[in-house]
Amino acid sequence: MEKIHLLWTGGWDSTYRILQLANKPVSIQPYYLLECTRKSKDFELRAIDIITKDIRQHPETKCVISELISIKIEDIVKNPEITDAYNEILKTNFFGSQYDWLARFAVTVKNLELAIHEDDKASSIIKKYGSLIKKQDELIGDYYVLNQDVSTESLIKVFGHYRFPILDANKLAMKRWAEEMNYIDIMNKTWFCHLPKNNKPCGICNPCMYTIEEGLEYRFSKGALRRYHVDKAARPIKNTFFYKVVKKIISL
Repeated sequence: MEKIHLLWTGGWDSTYRILQLANKPVSIQPYYLLECTRKSKDFELRAIDIITKDIRQHPETKCVISELISIKIEDIVKNPEITDAYNEILKTNFFGSQYDWLARFAVTVKNLELAIHEDDKASSIIKKYGSLIKKQDELIGDYYVLNQDVSTESLIKVFGHYRFPILDANKLAMKRWAEEMNYIDIMNKTWFCHLPKNNKPCGICNPCMYTIEEGLEYRFSKGALRRYHVDKAARPIKNTFFYKVVKKIISL
């Protein structure tokens, strides 16, 4: 059995990748990198647990999902070269701080899969500072790796240790696939919100905003969508004191 190592958050994109592999004779080793201060961690781990059980019980499942390996981000070995490379890219492009510690972890796991998709900020950064090589694999499907001959040194240090298996997809394409494969019930058990409100997605954290803007409004309550639209209207003044007050009020 081929062993696939991948990062799993319990979210839409990484769960889609797990489900792509579910009916193949492969062994899957998922990793969860734990931010102890993140309010959503219990929701994410619960989603992973529920989805893992669903996949294992699914009649068409051929894969073997190993027990989740959870690693605290503060336990990831420091790597000044990677952190400096991340900060170099950050000077001209905003992207999440997780790409620093993810990269530091990725050097420890060969061929680690990262489930970023075509609408992710990281995808645009990769295309801006380098290029990709497409690899074909009949068993696990096509994936991309960084073309290190033409990519910048900083990009190689931050993104050069991954496989990118879903880079051509977007959230609506994943939804259509899940519906066709009768996996949509499982996909709807995923979790993405960083600031849950009353145990439901908030609508205004970054993952919620991206999920709404990429076409998955149906995953949100009316209250969450209302908060999203208020926040969106206030974004042109987001650096002002007034915006911070509005953000705080709609988060209550």
